[in-house]
Amino acid sequence: MAHDPESRTSGLGVRDDLGKLLLLDVAEVEALPWEPLHDDPKLQHKVLWRSGSVVLGLIRVEPGGENAAHVHQAAQHHILVTQGEATMVGKRLGVGGYAYIPPGVTHDVVDVGPEGVTFFYTYRPVEDIPHSRARAAAEDASNAVAF
Repeated sequence: MAHDPESRTSGLGVRDDLGKLLLLDVAEVEALPWEPLHDDPKLQHKVLWRSGSVVLGLIRVEPGGENAAHVHQAAQHHILVTQGEATMVGKRLGVGGYAYIPPGVTHDVVDVGPEGVTFFYTYRPVEDIPHSRARAAAEDASNAVAF
């Protein structure tokens, strides 16, 4: 199935892939555009799947770049390095390295290797949280869909 963002948006323009079959081969994933994060040309992402505040995608940090320390109070990440290496939360991770970042934990990506680093990530707000924290998680996902 080819990537078709128009067919996967709600009336509000927010993409909702929940319940829809999505199959992308390597060429289709590679064809998805990289979008800048935080106005930093060395920090980019591409969203593979999204439903509400839940996001799965790829993040690429170019050599010399970083994803500065930040925290999501009401969301968690799963990370799997697919290319290159970097230091994440104080530990050096390379291809196949995995990280789970629970809510409230400050995390960063620094000391990026000479070829940069690319990783698959999930951003998922925690369940059973008060409405105000859920809203903060949704805003966090919209404004900082990044590790």
